[in-house]
Amino acid sequence: MRIASVIDRAEIAPGSAGVIPLDVVNTSDVIDTLSVRTLGFPASVTTRSEPEALTLFPEAEGRLEVQLAFPDTFPAGRYHVTLVVQGRAAGSTEAFHDVEVTVPPRPEASISARPTLVRTRGRAIFEVTVENTGNTTLDLALRAIDTDRSLRTSIAPATLSIPIAGTAVTAVTARGPRQLLGTDQDRPFRVVAEAEGTSTDVTLTLRQRPVFGRGVITMLVLMAILAAWAVAMLVGMREVLGTDPPTRVAPASFFAASPEEGGSVDAAGGTGSAEGAGAADPATGAAPAGAVNKDGLLPVGVGATITGTVHGADDPAGVGRLNVEALRESADGLVLVSSAASQSDGTYTLSGLFPGEYLVRVSSPGYETAWHPSSTEESTATPVQASAQEVTDGVDLVVTGDPASIAGSVSTGDVDDIEVTVTATPTWAAEDLPPVEVQTDGEGRYELTGLVAPGTYDLTFTADGYQPTSITETVLGGQERLALDVALGTGAGTIAGTVTDGTGGTDGNAGLGGVDVSTTLDGEEIVVGTPTIGQVGSFVIAGLPTPGTYVLTVSKDGYGTESVVVDLGAGESNTGVNVALSGGAGTITGHVVDESGRGVGGVEVSAGGASTTTLTAGDVGAFVLPGVQGRATVTLTFAREGYVSASTPVDMTQAPPSGIEVTLAELYGTIQGQVTDSDGGVAGVHVEATDGSHVYRTTSTASGSAGRGSYLLPDLPPGSYTVSLVRDQVAVTTAIVDVEQGASAVQDLPLPEGS
Repeated sequence: MRIASVIDRAEIAPGSAGVIPLDVVNTSDVIDTLSVRTLGFPASVTTRSEPEALTLFPEAEGRLEVQLAFPDTFPAGRYHVTLVVQGRAAGSTEAFHDVEVTVPPRPEASISARPTLVRTRGRAIFEVTVENTGNTTLDLALRAIDTDRSLRTSIAPATLSIPIAGTAVTAVTARGPRQLLGTDQDRPFRVVAEAEGTSTDVTLTLRQRPVFGRGVITMLVLMAILAAWAVAMLVGMREVLGTDPPTRVAPASFFAASPEEGGSVDAAGGTGSAEGAGAADPATGAAPAGAVNKDGLLPVGVGATITGTVHGADDPAGVGRLNVEALRESADGLVLVSSAASQSDGTYTLSGLFPGEYLVRVSSPGYETAWHPSSTEESTATPVQASAQEVTDGVDLVVTGDPASIAGSVSTGDVDDIEVTVTATPTWAAEDLPPVEVQTDGEGRYELTGLVAPGTYDLTFTADGYQPTSITETVLGGQERLALDVALGTGAGTIAGTVTDGTGGTDGNAGLGGVDVSTTLDGEEIVVGTPTIGQVGSFVIAGLPTPGTYVLTVSKDGYGTESVVVDLGAGESNTGVNVALSGGAGTITGHVVDESGRGVGGVEVSAGGASTTTLTAGDVGAFVLPGVQGRATVTLTFAREGYVSASTPVDMTQAPPSGIEVTLAELYGTIQGQVTDSDGGVAGVHVEATDGSHVYRTTSTASGSAGRGSYLLPDLPPGSYTVSLVRDQVAVTTAIVDVEQGASAVQDLPLPEGS
């Protein structure tokens, strides 16, 4: 695997995302699916790639774009992250790319107070909370701003250092000038928290009330008036009724009727007088209007209330539709006073109870009787104290249900006799409770028995070749629950294979590149192509719904069109579809080397209307020439600047030719010039050239292209040569000449005087 990227440094602001492109090359010899992961970041950084998985043929190149998303409070700083690209194929190697990511600081804070308004005569204290909502530590200074300048304020502490996502609390004290009379006066002011790069504030209000408010003065005046009126009434009544004996009569609505005595009974069971208007009827004993019942439930808002939640012994979720009862001790034993059904979330409410102690229990078919808080016996139950006009909450109960069962059916479409595995897993943390697993019968029916109840279960349905499906079901104590019918969708299938040119064989050397392989899915055409390098002629069509029948159409310009029918079972992959296109062109493979046996890259190879170029990296000199037109003998030609062009015949009537090796000879260079003295050109002088390994000799001539004394050293391999004039086996003149491939170097050689 090989990756490259133009980005090795990036700056990504908190609360935003950055994209890092990766250019990936599959260097393996198989089709591989690549994915990317990151090393060096915590889980709070969201990482995803587009696409999530990249499928590449051998030596093919693609791009993965990695997106890094940072939360708002991700700490500022510089981070080193490694992007790891991994293939799924066996033996695939990992490739790494390091990126330095800088997260800039984003100072931000929020402030709140509790309370924001205080009513007092003089001093008020506010609790102010400051939260660091940015991504860097904040050093905050707090100050109070009173626009009316009527308050004295203090803040302790006035400076705060708050880490990322941290909070700090400070106390703000405000004092206002005292006032004796008048109405309440609001004195608002602001508390501002400031740090480098951010500022936030909250408004607080001191509501100052006078020492003597209008209400107090008004009350004193009214009391004086009432006192004067009472004195006047008392004096007047003494004068009028002074001779009548005093009596006491209680209102009838205070008492409850007593049928036996015709009198009234108070709520505690005592008796009282029924004389006067509104008393019980002496003949019938009926209670007067407004009388409170002696037993049973009290009116709403008068009696006591008990509330709580019913939980399962295993599944802590609330249990609904259970009968919760409140019982009270009497001379005859326990007496049922009130009952209510638990709601869907397990909560219940028992209202209108007389004050006193109660035992609370829950009993319903399919459950063991349970007493508050978690007892199965009355003797170990804990009484609950109920107070008049008060709510006693938190009276919870724990129930255990009889084992339950879940039954249902699973459909697998048109395919019969598919065995589906049904697994029931508790949704709560049940380490000692393993999942329950069963198999469907021949008609797709299943039944899960012995389930702990009450409880909620995740039901998972799996079968070979089908997509897993899950539903959630809740069972009550002893319930035989019928679950919803489930239809399993089949898994995706794959069709893969190779397209050849029909000249024989099905291996990679006979593959045909540039072929369109198409099929139809839901009225839309899917077209894939075969590669021209690597695994030439191979194709893959993935993600096909199964079971199903697909018609593949294989076509290429200059070739016939072939159709293949492929049947896929549920989740099946058929990777052995081989198609031969006839009547078109073949494929030729081979190598181009120089005279020393080294591969020569960049050579243009052509034949039968097709052309390609030999590889310059990897397997240097290799070539694959697909689409060669003709069924007889074609001539391959090889050409590159600096080499002697070559050609070779290839018989296309046999199996597609492979392993062809062609040797190109380098174009030699020459050295030419003129040997001269003071009189002009000199003929008959020996000229030698050597590259340290070989010596090349010639003699200057009496005539030539350069005139008398000219010489020519042909067929010299490219390199550096020492060229000398030799007299009596002694070099009298020497020059250094560089010979380039296919070029002629000119070097004149002067003959020293006296030589």
